[in-house]
Amino acid sequence: MLIARNANGELIQAYQASREKGKNVEEYYCPACKGKLVLKKGNIMIAHFAHHQLSDCAVFSEGETLPHLKGKQLLLDKFQREGIAVTLECWLPELQQRPDLLIVLGDGKKIAVEYQCSPISPADLLARTQGYKRFGYEVWWICGMNYQPGSIKMTQSVYQFLNHSVALGSWIGILDTQAEEMAIHHHLKLGRDDRFHFVKTLIPLDELKFACLENLYRKGHLPGASDSVANTYGKTASRKHMQAKDINLLRYRTDPEHRKFLLAVYLDRKDLYHLPAMLFELPCRTLGIRTPAYIWRYYLLREFSNPETAKPLTKKHLLDWLSRCIRTNMIRTRVSMESDKELLWEPLLQFMMRLVEDGHAAAIGKEEWVLLSEPLNGNGEGHHSCFG
Repeated sequence: MLIARNANGELIQAYQASREKGKNVEEYYCPACKGKLVLKKGNIMIAHFAHHQLSDCAVFSEGETLPHLKGKQLLLDKFQREGIAVTLECWLPELQQRPDLLIVLGDGKKIAVEYQCSPISPADLLARTQGYKRFGYEVWWICGMNYQPGSIKMTQSVYQFLNHSVALGSWIGILDTQAEEMAIHHHLKLGRDDRFHFVKTLIPLDELKFACLENLYRKGHLPGASDSVANTYGKTASRKHMQAKDINLLRYRTDPEHRKFLLAVYLDRKDLYHLPAMLFELPCRTLGIRTPAYIWRYYLLREFSNPETAKPLTKKHLLDWLSRCIRTNMIRTRVSMESDKELLWEPLLQFMMRLVEDGHAAAIGKEEWVLLSEPLNGNGEGHHSCFG
């Protein structure tokens, strides 16, 4: 931690603290648990306080890394230079939490800024985020380099920090303390190899204004970041699908999710050989939905392409259907600190646009469609079996 109370109860930052006061040893105490702290100043780590080894303080984490300590200090210095009212490691007794930084704006709005470098479970992240919001705090999660998407495969640890906006799509903010710059990874998508593909905008910290962060975390907007990004929902030049041998191997999957899918196909008097190729279009994974795309695509067509129940489909209809599938464990999703609605909507929207492109559906309004054929029954001009 970077802040403590001295014997007089005054808050003091570690870089200002001294081990000795005259002939006496200066003592420092934890603002939360009141336990004694050790001041650590060396040539490698920046100055900071730490509990004694046997401390059971659950508020201030121990073993802080240099990037985490440095990141908090960089953000603190940056906000102070702009004249922003900011407090380091402020203990909030009503929440039993202490954000890395607490900002109080002129209009009274309070913003908790968390610089997250260490691993955190989805449950803890969600609890902390909801705790802040319940008491009227905004919360900005800025991630450390361990969370940068890079070329890694999709993981829950990265997904849980994703934000979503119309301008930036799915995005995450990363603070690089070594380069002293903010990296905004936006328009995140999964490629055919289940790896992240994205656009990255770099902003040096000394050029990153508070107003820019406000626009980013409140409105999901970054000036100039989306100007050169092509429309991601347009027609694609080519399509790639799962190989026939891989589709055939699905019949031998024994996990509950695939067993349920294969049973549904069997009870519908269909087989994998004759399912439409669009179900197996790559990538088979999406950001928010863990269930393979060929499974939920099949369930969606099965639900809505019955001519006896045909009716216009809207965004609400599709999201309500998805919610029912999630509640009944038909479809699995990932956990996010934000509302999942937009992250979950994106793959549904892309599939509906694919149906329109293939002539199976027609758009009759904004986010409203009508199905023109029954792809699962081989109806429609654009039908192609997954085996050619």
